[in-house]
Amino acid sequence: MRIVVITTSFPRDDEDPSGHFVRSSAEVLAGHGDEVHVIAPGGSARDPPLRRGRLTVHRAGGGALFAWPGAAARAREAPWRLLAAAPFAAGASRRLRELAPIDRAVAHWIVPCAWPLMLAAPRVPLEVRGHGADVRLLLRAPRAAREAIVAALLARGASFAFAAAALLDALSGALSPALSGALSAAARVEPPAIDVPDVLDLKDRARALRRGLALAPGERLAVVACRLIRTKRVDLAIAAAAAASPPARLVVVGDGPERPALERLAVGSAVLLAGALPRREALAWIAAADALLHPSSVEAAPTVVREARALGVSVVACDAGDVAVWAADDPGIAVAPRTVEGLAAALSAVPPRPPERA
Repeated sequence: MRIVVITTSFPRDDEDPSGHFVRSSAEVLAGHGDEVHVIAPGGSARDPPLRRGRLTVHRAGGGALFAWPGAAARAREAPWRLLAAAPFAAGASRRLRELAPIDRAVAHWIVPCAWPLMLAAPRVPLEVRGHGADVRLLLRAPRAAREAIVAALLARGASFAFAAAALLDALSGALSPALSGALSAAARVEPPAIDVPDVLDLKDRARALRRGLALAPGERLAVVACRLIRTKRVDLAIAAAAAASPPARLVVVGDGPERPALERLAVGSAVLLAGALPRREALAWIAAADALLHPSSVEAAPTVVREARALGVSVVACDAGDVAVWAADDPGIAVAPRTVEGLAAALSAVPPRPPERA
């Protein structure tokens, strides 16, 4: 079976943090023995396809807009980047024609990958995956436009997979009763696949990172790993780490438009802004931590929380997306009020790492 995955986010290389969950999900499809082609931003639609493991990746242009730290942040920083949406759409359409005949299509993000790109494609079984930013975009759109998009995809025979129940509930609640029922009948909740190295593979590097900080006995290391955008509330994490009892050392992994403001906020504090790092190095920092701090105010199924738990690291997060649902079944996730005091108290309750694990 020939499957085409179309996405606006996909890693340029193994260490690029962008869209690695899309790659992992595509690898799952390829693991079933199917022929899987990925149409992704970057490069040019004239570039030859590249073999990446079991996947064949076809670049479609549009890299000026669809790249780290996300299309919305890049467009706010430089509005001219919105012009890259048209070349990506044209390039993706060209790739779809070149890959025909197709047996099945998977569109990551409702807008723009499912709608409008797949509406003009050959009519094959279509699965639409909603991740968060696409659903929030639909919720901000006029009701008539939102309902027209969902109705068009349902009429196309699409099935839906949402990364979080919160996304499906929010979108269903913003539709007419009839359309809401039709969407619910065609939808399921399924967090995207993730691929995390075994903690033993990161152990030596994690130990080295902790040693490099020269932590005092009993001092906790908290790590934030995210795009540095306003909704991630890294400012809250900085304040909470300082207010914890005892104060925690904080490492912030990531980059984005909020970095200059966060650098000013961190002056004179025990905060290291490590910047954007290769993925394995970012995971090593998470593995080194006593706790991952995740005070984001807007989420769906945050990958970094799942990565931390896969590495055996405690998580202190604010209630957003499906985090509270996960916490109900996982005592390693603490949900804290979205205040400095609440986050600091939850962090203070995390036991420091035993010396033998340090």
